[in-house]
Amino acid sequence: MTPPSTHTFMCPECRRSIEVDDAMRATLLETGCVICGAPVTEEDIGGAATAH
Repeated sequence: MTPPSTHTFMCPECRRSIEVDDAMRATLLETGCVICGAPVTEEDIGGAATAH
């Protein structure tokens, strides 16, 4: 089984950094930062996915 890929998200407002999977990445882009609610763009989420 292939491990899920993760992306590094860095909030442009609160500067929190978290590892997110593909589903959470999509949620962040749709709803914003889970910590402070700031809008999130593709540039805020690390482009290259890493398998764990």
